[in-house]
Amino acid sequence: MIWMLKALARLTRIEHAFMLSLAAVIGEVIAGLDVLSSLPLVLLTIIPPFFIEIASFAVNDYFDLESDRLNKRKDRPLVSGEIKPAVALYVSVIATVVGVSASWFINLECFLIALVFALLAWLYNYKLKDLPLLGNLYIGLTMAIPFVYGNLAVAPQVNGAVWVLGAIAFVTGVGREIMITTRDIKGDKEGRGSTTLPMVIGVKPAIYISSSLFTLAVCMSALPFMYFGNYVNNLAYVIPILFTDFVLLYVAVGIMRDHGQKFLKKSRKLTLIALGLGLVGFFLGSIVYVGV
Repeated sequence: MIWMLKALARLTRIEHAFMLSLAAVIGEVIAGLDVLSSLPLVLLTIIPPFFIEIASFAVNDYFDLESDRLNKRKDRPLVSGEIKPAVALYVSVIATVVGVSASWFINLECFLIALVFALLAWLYNYKLKDLPLLGNLYIGLTMAIPFVYGNLAVAPQVNGAVWVLGAIAFVTGVGREIMITTRDIKGDKEGRGSTTLPMVIGVKPAIYISSSLFTLAVCMSALPFMYFGNYVNNLAYVIPILFTDFVLLYVAVGIMRDHGQKFLKKSRKLTLIALGLGLVGFFLGSIVYVGV
C-alpha cells in the first residue's frame, strides 16, 4: 500500500498540487480573507487547484509514456511499471471531475476558471505541449492563475498585488518550462513528434531565453517590497524571496555555462525549490509584517 501511495504521489507530482493550493490561499488572504475564521471556505477553494493539478500530471504521464521511455525517465511510475497507464487515465478523469465540481460551489468566476484550465490541461497534454512556445506559456499561466482564482473566490476585483505575484510566477514558470524542454528534446521529438521551442530555434537560444526570464523574475520580485500593500518594507516577504532570487540567479547563470543533461536535471529540482521558497515569501508577506 505504501509503495502504491508513493507511486501515485510521483505520478501526480503532488508537491505541485500543494503549491498551487497555497497560491490560491495567498490570493484569498491578499483579497482580505481571514483564513482562520473562514476555514471551511478555504478548504473548499483549495480542492479545485489541487485536483485539477494532479489530473493534469496524471494524464501527462499517460500521453508521454513513449516519450518518457525514450528519455529514460525511470522516475516515472508508468515507465517503471509501478502504475498501469489505464490507472493514470482513471485518476486524471476522477480528479478532473472532483476539481471542477467543487468549484461550482464557490462562485461562477471560480467555476469558469476551473473548467477552462481543466480542459486546457487535457488539450495541453494531448497537443499543445508539442507546439513551440504555446505549451510553455500555458504552464506559466497555470502557475499564475491560482492567485487570481483565490482572489476572485472572496472578492469581485483582483488586487494589484495579486496581479504582480501572478506575473512573477508566470515569468518564472515559462522560463522553467523552456529549460525543461531543452532537456527532453530526444524523447519529445521521437516519442510525440513534438516541435518544441528548442527544436525550432536551437538549444542555446532557448537557454538564453530561459535564463533571461529567470533574471526578469528576480527583478520583478522587488516590486511588491517597494509598492504593494503589506509587502512594502516587509522582511517577512523579502528574506525568503532573497533565497529564491539567489537560487534563480544561480540557475540562470549556470545553464548559460552548462546546459548538459546533468545540470539541467539539477536545475529542474532547484527551480522547484525556488518556486516553493517564493510561495513561502508571498504567504508570509501577506499575513505577517516585520518592518525594515
